[in-house]
Amino acid sequence: MSNKPVSDKLVQKYDQLYKNEHVAADEQITVQPVTLNGWPADRKQALLHLARPGGRLLEIGCGQGDVLAALAPHYDEVVGTELSAVRAARTQRALAHLPNCRVLSEPLESLLETAVPPFDCIVWADVIEHVVDVIEAMRILGRLAKPGTQLVTVTPNVGFLPQRLNILRGRAPNTAIPWLPNEGFALNPLETPMLDAGHVHYFTFRQVEILYEIGGFKPEQRLGVGRNFIWLRNWWPTLLSGLICVSGTFRGTPAG
Repeated sequence: MSNKPVSDKLVQKYDQLYKNEHVAADEQITVQPVTLNGWPADRKQALLHLARPGGRLLEIGCGQGDVLAALAPHYDEVVGTELSAVRAARTQRALAHLPNCRVLSEPLESLLETAVPPFDCIVWADVIEHVVDVIEAMRILGRLAKPGTQLVTVTPNVGFLPQRLNILRGRAPNTAIPWLPNEGFALNPLETPMLDAGHVHYFTFRQVEILYEIGGFKPEQRLGVGRNFIWLRNWWPTLLSGLICVSGTFRGTPAG
């Protein structure tokens, strides 16, 4: 799916982004689990809302572990992955009090061996836009699944109305920090470690659903997310939801 030198460079970049999260071995680390009261207002709450409980769960790109901490009581085992070894080590320590949780520092293609598939539920939020070969990634997810496995994907929506207006104005659809006026750069461009925080793809709802089909998953539910006008966002999510949220079920052998 990717060659090792490119993968190593990505790891170095993400370690650079997360270097300030490194703490001393004897320092206490706490994680505040994600909570959900009412309709999901952000990507993490969307995972909590959509994930079907029971069995084994895999979260790709588990970050600081707040979603894993919230979901762990509802599964026999939860496994999180992080490309950055710096962040993975920190998250493993933060979740050490959860006996059914483990965190791996592995690229996606290594999970077929290290994560001990299959899983009953696979979730990833703000990850797919960082993956170079998304078609191969979806096929790998199919091999991590079994018939009936749920897949929940959350990623920025390039078809969101403000993004469309930006493009009409000749502006780039910077989806990592969409409200900054600097088109994917930090306020000081020279201090930008990764353009648009490392986003290499931009997606629509339909693109994500086609990728589901490629991986052997049947897309079943679209979800519009936001803090206001929830009914409106779900009436026309492709235009009015800043996030793409798609849930589906594995139904057979991945395409190809």
